Amino acid sequence: MFKFIRLKSREVSLCHLDRLFGQTISKLPVKEQIAYCQRLIERSEYQLSQHCPKKDSEQLKDLISAATMEIQRLDSI
Repeated sequence: MFKFIRLKSREVSLCHLDRLFGQTISKLPVKEQIAYCQRLIERSEYQLSQHCPKKDSEQLKDLISAATMEIQRLDSI
């Protein structure tokens, strides 16, 4: 019998995953930060819909999750 171990999803900030966001975009006005995050999510979802290696798909999912959390954080400001 197999035992499956469910790992907790890592919640990593977008600044840690995306150097451009951390160094440049995060200094822009909130609306532009949100627009960047939305475009990042769209690009990542498109790349996920294409055939990509599992390692890349995990990174893309992490980016989507981090960008979504960043949008929620920015909306609450």
